[in-house]
Amino acid sequence: MFRFFYLCFLILFTWTVKAQEVGIYYDQTGDLTLPQMEVQDFKPISSGYSNGLQRGIYWLKISPARETIFQIENNHIKKIEAFSNSNPIKLDRFTGFTSFYLNQEAPTYVKMLIDKEAYFPYTIKTREDFRRATVINHIGMGLFYGFATVCFLLNMGLFYNSKDFSFLFYSIFLFLILSVIAHRDGLVEILGLSDDMKEITEPLSISIGGLMCAVFANESVKIKNYFPFLVYSYWVLAVLSMVLLALYFSTQDYLFMVGIYFVCLYIFLSSWISSLLLIRVQSFAIVFCVAYFFMMILAILFYLGPAFDLQFFEMKKSYLKVGALVEMVIITLAILYRLRVMERSQNQMREEMKFYLSQISFLNEELEKNQLGQDNIFTKFDLTSRESEVLDLIAAGKTNKEIADELYISINTVKFHVKKVYEKLEVSNRKEAYQIVKSSNGEIL
Repeated sequence: MFRFFYLCFLILFTWTVKAQEVGIYYDQTGDLTLPQMEVQDFKPISSGYSNGLQRGIYWLKISPARETIFQIENNHIKKIEAFSNSNPIKLDRFTGFTSFYLNQEAPTYVKMLIDKEAYFPYTIKTREDFRRATVINHIGMGLFYGFATVCFLLNMGLFYNSKDFSFLFYSIFLFLILSVIAHRDGLVEILGLSDDMKEITEPLSISIGGLMCAVFANESVKIKNYFPFLVYSYWVLAVLSMVLLALYFSTQDYLFMVGIYFVCLYIFLSSWISSLLLIRVQSFAIVFCVAYFFMMILAILFYLGPAFDLQFFEMKKSYLKVGALVEMVIITLAILYRLRVMERSQNQMREEMKFYLSQISFLNEELEKNQLGQDNIFTKFDLTSRESEVLDLIAAGKTNKEIADELYISINTVKFHVKKVYEKLEVSNRKEAYQIVKSSNGEIL
């Protein structure tokens, strides 16, 4: 019986926490004081409410609560203050986002200065649930960034060994993606990066990251070979991005950052569409398309959705991480597969080189016998002097064009003599000729 009442109390308490009302008021003048706000009508909202680029002062009103923690999961808010009974409430940021403890019988008022997008995702949890969610979040962050670090080091190692710049460009691109995500999931706050420094590092990560996407796409899918005008447009956008970045740093007007978002959007969409068109001619294009599809869509919704009030659902930072994780897994698997193919190709090339070197060595020995008047391949198979010369140059590893230049004859004439040599040896290629000659001399391949 006691368990039954305890369960009912727990469900009722949880429902009370979930049912807490949160209202919002947009102070367009920015002159209203706390006493004046207490008599205003607030608009009820749910987590993820957005008001686009309507910047200025916003107030939240939270209904009375007991032993709960309120957290605003948007670190783009310039300044936050919280009050209850006209007294300020202590704010914490140890999770990377602003949170504060609610244990008041009176409503809590939160004053926010918005200089970027007016986006208000929040959570209201009991203290125990909040601690549990924080631990889970930190474990998830550790796993995510740990896996990302492995991918980064793997690509850097592959670049060091192969000198393939696609690995280097992807490593830089991946680092910038992680930097952008770290600025939005609270990691940089946990690491102690100041707000002033964030105002520099985040715009740089976004703008350079967009340009590195263009560099990596061109290197991996060879866009320049098929759509050169796109590459030229990327150079123009690089200049435009630097101009927008300089204007943002000098004015702190978020509209210039929105302009950089659109530059990145053009790069992502154009490189993705071009890779989609190259699937039939580029083996890596299908990997690029699949890997970047989800991350591209989620990034558009995460950055441009709140800015233009296009919120079909609450776009959480965890969704963006899922998209990045899918991209990293696909790219990493593709890289490992590509590495195996490269290793297999190198082994095959190494075996072929051994075979042709041994073939050339054997033919050189036969040429020496021919010069000494001893029985050899040329006399045994009744080759003419010209055919012997052709076979001599084949033994030296010359191509048909090089043989033609050496003997001052046309390539067609060379092909004719090579054909006659093959007919007399009754073979169709150099490998078979080598096998026939070696077997005729009693040697085992």
